[in-house]
Amino acid sequence: MDRFVSDGEARAAIAKGGRIEKVLVIAMRDGHGQGRAEFVPYLATTWRRGYVAIGLWSGQGARSWRDLTRLVGFFREEFKFLGPICVHEADDPKLRKLRTLFPASSVPGSEPDPKAPPHTS
Repeated sequence: MDRFVSDGEARAAIAKGGRIEKVLVIAMRDGHGQGRAEFVPYLATTWRRGYVAIGLWSGQGARSWRDLTRLVGFFREEFKFLGPICVHEADDPKLRKLRTLFPASSVPGSEPDPKAPPHTS
């Protein structure tokens, strides 16, 4: 199962009646939890199982935002998602409870898989 969804796939699925049911945003920080965060959204949808991240155009990793306001605006305007958007720090222990919802190599807050594409923007 692919762990990313493209903007185009999401728009097409929504146009056919699909919905984004939940959005979870992970604040990824460099330097041992210090420093400026990059926000990586994971979505649960009606057309895919589990949570998936929005992929980069290049196909090499998850799309991230440095500005949380722009990220929220993206979901509200582009995908018409009006539900709550929860933000968690990457090391939040609550995320471990969601392990079964994420593909093994993309569980937020877990040790990164060295073979997995990096989270970049």
